[in-house]
Order: sequence, then structure tokens, then C-alpha cells
Amino acid sequence: MTPSSRPSPQRPPTLRDVAEIAGVSIKTVSNVVNDYPHVRDGTRERVREAILQVGYRPQVAAQQLRTGESGLITLALPSLQFTYFSEIAQAFIDEAQRRGRTVLLHSTSGGIEAERTVLGGFERLLGDGVIFNPLRLEEEAFARMERTAQPTVFIGEHLPDQLPAGCDYVKIDNEAAAFDATSHLIAQGRRRLGFIGQILTAQGAQPHSSGSLRRDGFLRALREHGIEEGDATVQPVDDWLRQDGLTGTAALLEAMPEVDGIVCANDDLAIGALAQLRRSGRRVPEDVAVIGYDDTPDAPFASPGLSTISPDKQALAGTALDLLAERIGGHDGPPRTRLTPYDLVVRGSTAAEAS
Repeated sequence: MTPSSRPSPQRPPTLRDVAEIAGVSIKTVSNVVNDYPHVRDGTRERVREAILQVGYRPQVAAQQLRTGESGLITLALPSLQFTYFSEIAQAFIDEAQRRGRTVLLHSTSGGIEAERTVLGGFERLLGDGVIFNPLRLEEEAFARMERTAQPTVFIGEHLPDQLPAGCDYVKIDNEAAAFDATSHLIAQGRRRLGFIGQILTAQGAQPHSSGSLRRDGFLRALREHGIEEGDATVQPVDDWLRQDGLTGTAALLEAMPEVDGIVCANDDLAIGALAQLRRSGRRVPEDVAVIGYDDTPDAPFASPGLSTISPDKQALAGTALDLLAERIGGHDGPPRTRLTPYDLVVRGSTAAEAS
């Protein structure tokens, strides 16, 4: 490469720079970059070597103008402070990379206004589509929309039954999963059960929130197994962090000293519950059995190992990306809803041998 053909430090390498090094046309370089099949193997290899030498990378804006797609998608999650969302983010990033796409990670930790910004399509569109896990949006925000601003797949549980056009919805059956978790404790002989994880707002409990759905599954299990709901306590918490599990368990023990089983709305709450039970001199699982939800990386290493509901995060990511790719490709049918599977993982916190 001659000094005159070498790109200056002020600008990124271009197709022309690669073409000059490889001794081919700009069109040939473009064909190699876009993986078109009708290029000789020797030429393709020479172009690839030139790309490595000069450090060329396709520019997103140019790619979008040429193909109509940038290869970028936005993943909007409530907060990476929660272990579950960190895991979900990694699952989406890994799966997107296998499909040749890049994930732009966006946090809506700013609250409801941040979520409204995502629902409205941001101030400027980011990428080809959005995968969005809302947590605080009121149902009216969805009802006011006829269509999402760009192809969108929602994940999570905080969504109404009717969604705007241009989107799909992938979820786990939270009510059924909490039913299974509670039924597991009942099968272990527990009869004085409590639930930790209901979050109340100024308007009361949100009907489609994860906390409400998991509470509903807990209460349904009690009814179907002949346990009086009055024998159980649903303990509200401010959030789903470990500190909330600690304080929520302290409140539950005060309100229901005879509790012998606790169903927690997520693993962070459950790990906080384990800590509070140790402080209170309660043995787990001999005195109180505890089960969580999410199967986070810390769950097997809790003391004792935490039984939990394990959502299939890879299936969730794959299904959501499949639906989004169809929307980006032009599918304009009505909103679709897909359920993804989960497993009950049994460990020492529920007095059963580890699976």
C-alpha cells in the first residue's frame, strides 16, 4: 500500500482503500463484504486479506441506505441491576450474534418516562427494530397507540391483552410457573405458606405485572390443594432486590410466625429471605422451605442451594428474534403471542435432593 493510498488517521478506511490494496474494483469488494456468491475464491481471499490489513468495517448508515437494514436491533430492559435482566441481555446478545445482528442495549432505569420514550420510538429510531421489556407503563399507553413506531417484540409480563399493530409478544406463563413452585412446597408437606413479591403502587396492584401473576399462581395452588387462603400471607415489597427479600421476610415472620414455606417472586428476593431466616434462627429447609424464580447464577451457590423456576432464556431470545426478523422483513399481520417453556429446578432449600 503506497502512502498516497493509505487512509488518513482522520477518516475510517473505505471500500476504495480495500479495492486499491486488493487490486480489484469497488464493486468486487462490496460483493465480498455482502457475501455474494459469485466471486472467485482467490479474489475473495485477497479482498478479505486487504480488509484485515486496512481495518475496514462497513458503515451502518451506508449499509442501511443500500439494503434497508442496519443489522442493529435495540434491546430495552428495565435495569441491569437485576441479575435476571443481565442474563436475558447476554442471551439476546449471543443469539443475535449467531444471526449476524448486533444488539444495542438500552436501559429504562429512568422510570416510566424512559419507557414511554421507547414505546414512542425514541427521539430518533435506533436500528431496525426493538425488543422491549416494559415494567412500569400503564395500560392506557398501549391503548392510545394504533401501531408501534418500528417493528417491536415485547417480552416480560407487564402488558395488556390488546396490543398495537406492528408488534408481537413473547412471554413465560408466570401464573402457571408460580402454581408449580407452590405445589412443589405443598408436596413437601408445607401447609403454612407465604408469598413475597407483590409490589403495590398508588393505584394498587398492577394486574399484568410479574408480581401479580406470580401471586395469582401461588393463591391458585393453595385453593386447588385445599389450603385456606387465610392461612397464607401475601407480603408486599418495595422492589425485587435482596434487601427487599430481607425486609419482606422479617415482616412475613412477624405477621405469620408459623410460616413453613415461602414462595419468592424472584431469586434475589429468595436469597434475601435465606439471609433473614438465618438471622432469625430458622433452619432452611427444616423449619422453612424457600423457592425462588429465575434460576440466576447465584441460585446453586446459595446456602442451601436455592430451588427455583428456570425460564428457558435461550428459547425466549430465539423466539423473540425470530418474530422480530419477520417484522423487519415485512410481515404486517396482527400481534402474535408466543409462550416459552420453563423448568422447576429442585435444590436443597426445599428439603429435596438436588436435581
